[in-house]
Amino acid sequence: MTAAHRIGMIVPSSNVTMETELPVLFARNSAVTGRRFTFHSARMRMTSVTPEALAAMNAQGERCAAELADAECDVLAYACLVAVMAEGRGAHQRAEATLGAALGGRTPVITSAGALIDAIRALDAERVALIAPYAPPLTAKVVAYLADAGIHVLDAVSLNVSDNRPVGRLDPRHPRAF
Repeated sequence: MTAAHRIGMIVPSSNVTMETELPVLFARNSAVTGRRFTFHSARMRMTSVTPEALAAMNAQGERCAAELADAECDVLAYACLVAVMAEGRGAHQRAEATLGAALGGRTPVITSAGALIDAIRALDAERVALIAPYAPPLTAKVVAYLADAGIHVLDAVSLNVSDNRPVGRLDPRHPRAF
């Protein structure tokens, strides 16, 4: 039996989707490739989705990275897209570098913001539409961040959820039913 790949995740304390959705996705991969994965989380306190709360949450990232370093993860994912994007142009690269340094430079780091940009580029898409659970001002920051990365957002819908706890209860098949 091969050793499991350890995936470290830094998530908001109120996020209930990462530890439920990612194992399902990776289990599908495991069925095809035979690779196994384990998931290890560190949490940053956050329930209110406001610029101030997101900045305070981001300040906890290095602590979380240091905690996950003890688990010797193979990769680290910073899983709060809007928190990174709210920091302005290039924030995902800065966050990845800062967290990588907290891990001693031995572990690759990806942010959800960086992963989204990479995925859009891998699809050769230049124009996208999005539905965001955030209040309109934060959705506007996401749109601006993508524009800075050369991605044009044709349309953006804000669900106007300012408490992060209900976000995990949104039905991805019917997100506007919130």
